[in-house]
Amino acid sequence: MPVLITGAHRPLARRVAAALLEEGGEVRVHSAGEVSSLRAGGAIVAAGDADDEGHLEASLAQVHTAIHVGRGVLAPSPRVLVTEAETLVRAATGAGVRRIVALSVVGASPGAPDPLRAAYGEVEALLAAAPVPTVVLRTSLVDTPAIRDALGTAGLSPDEREQQVAPVRPADVVELVVSFDRMRSSAASGHAAFTADGPTTSTLGDYLTRVGVARPGQGSLVGRRALDPARVPMLLPSLTGPWVSGPSDPPDAWAFTGVVPSVVGPGA
Repeated sequence: MPVLITGAHRPLARRVAAALLEEGGEVRVHSAGEVSSLRAGGAIVAAGDADDEGHLEASLAQVHTAIHVGRGVLAPSPRVLVTEAETLVRAATGAGVRRIVALSVVGASPGAPDPLRAAYGEVEALLAAAPVPTVVLRTSLVDTPAIRDALGTAGLSPDEREQQVAPVRPADVVELVVSFDRMRSSAASGHAAFTADGPTTSTLGDYLTRVGVARPGQGSLVGRRALDPARVPMLLPSLTGPWVSGPSDPPDAWAFTGVVPSVVGPGA
């Protein structure tokens, strides 16, 4: 049975879809943007907005697993994350999808003080209450080019640069999601959450230095895309963390799947 990836025009979701195509699986993608490379690779493409429930439900017909990467820390507002998850759960339920796998963030909780983690807490509650089995993968900061650009141009304060992070390579997140897709269960209900920190922990400032992102006044920022002001209300408050999982957090996804993450570096 096929798998469907939502928001496949976004870079991380596109990489997940491409990896599943390489596995030889039957892949569908739901997208509001350009995905011609996935179509060329053999994916069945359904073009539509994330809030079009009827269209999404039709796209999910006979799908085993729906993979929801989401927008992450650069979402324009917390409500977008929740609304898209609500639409997905309703559409997946209506279509008879067997399982939903979704990305979240370390520290997600409806009562979290920052809008990102509070929104993801609502998303996780929606998934836990869904009438289909669901899996949530709580990652630390995913080291994408967009995140590097955003953090490099956001004018971070000294305190923000001291926040502890355990960054994760996008390639390792992709492999983790693919591994969970391989573990298809016949269970008709249930919810599981896992954490996925990167293999090393450092300050946010040290991480940016390691990957070659200069702080303003100490090197060239030429070529970096400036942080969209609309993203500031989500990104900056979220930097207070936590970005490293603790002893009371869900089990470790790497240990569960056997995937071994690599250290984030300049070319990651």
